[in-house]
Amino acid sequence: MPVPVTFQSLRTPRTVAENKLDLLTQLSAVGFGAFSWETGSVPSGLVEIQARALTDFQTAQAAIANGSLNDTATDEALTQLADQVYDNQRGPGLFTIAYVRLTDVANAGPYTFQATATSFSVGPGGLLYNGLYAAATGGTSVTLPKGGTVDIVVQSEAVGVEYAQIGIGALTFFTRGIIPGVSVTNPANWLSGYAGLQQGTNVETDAQLQDRDRSKWGSLGTGSPEKAYRYWAETADQQVKKCVVYSNLDIFDPGRVDVIIAGAAGPVGPSTVLAVQNYIAPAQIGGERIPETARAVVSSALGYTVTIAATLFVQATYNTAAFQASVLANVAAFFADLAIGALVSQERIVEVLLYPAGLSAGVITDATITSPLTDIQLAYNEVAVADVSGVVFVSV
Repeated sequence: MPVPVTFQSLRTPRTVAENKLDLLTQLSAVGFGAFSWETGSVPSGLVEIQARALTDFQTAQAAIANGSLNDTATDEALTQLADQVYDNQRGPGLFTIAYVRLTDVANAGPYTFQATATSFSVGPGGLLYNGLYAAATGGTSVTLPKGGTVDIVVQSEAVGVEYAQIGIGALTFFTRGIIPGVSVTNPANWLSGYAGLQQGTNVETDAQLQDRDRSKWGSLGTGSPEKAYRYWAETADQQVKKCVVYSNLDIFDPGRVDVIIAGAAGPVGPSTVLAVQNYIAPAQIGGERIPETARAVVSSALGYTVTIAATLFVQATYNTAAFQASVLANVAAFFADLAIGALVSQERIVEVLLYPAGLSAGVITDATITSPLTDIQLAYNEVAVADVSGVVFVSV
């Protein structure tokens, strides 16, 4: 057997057929009539067993080799490597904690109930959020005045960024604790209107963890390496999924470093900004992590709402709630990957909307896109937020 002499050969297990051919060749070279052995015979069966054992060994060998480097490790191997070598723990994902507003539209109140006895969803069977407490008091007892409104803090059923990416006004369905004549919705600031709210996040992906591992090397440097600030921001709070670092934005403040952050769903709240600020350094000159002459200033990116208005004509068989959700999830994933200050491509948005058409010929038979009509260049401190309330699905 040739002994692997390169990292690439260690990472490339051979197939059973390749190993079997190599074994037969070696046996023939020392005088055995290996290529004439009948399939199913004892000698042929022993070669087959050995070939399979070699492939199993080489597959395990490849897993060990891949798990030894940050750029090639994946899944649990990367989790262990990041923890043991970089002292970086994979982010487990966060629940979305936000608030909804209940309104006594029937003017039949007052109503008193327990927040924990309520649940709300994005339509029947959609993403689910459970009531926690009254936003104003922090108690579980909630009183909705006659003809008035009350805000309830809710938590998503599971971790995941999709719970923070629903549209404004999309959370309108009572799944538990229904009160006749009372409506529910999620206002424009439903993710940041009160202290203690947070955007949900997915479990940190391999690519995100690998990037954080690489960025940590910047924290060993002197001065103010960009990668160090990015690493500190992403480590301080799991909600931070986007970060840009600028120096000399203000020519009259040459020691200032601006760290602009955002979550996968858009701008982050004041508590996240404060957490990152205090982790890097208090708003002063110098600190434990930064040079004595530097001053870090952390801020949230400003949300730039990209209104998407489109009519998608879908075969009636496919035009289900699940199909519509998958289209909107594709859009949300595209915007989650857009960097702060990015160019928002109108053509790419159209491609993302029509992507499910590739699943089967004619699923989306036609489409009319009325917004956006051109590319959008974000400012250096802006993050794109998709408004998909104008996406309409029509069965044909």
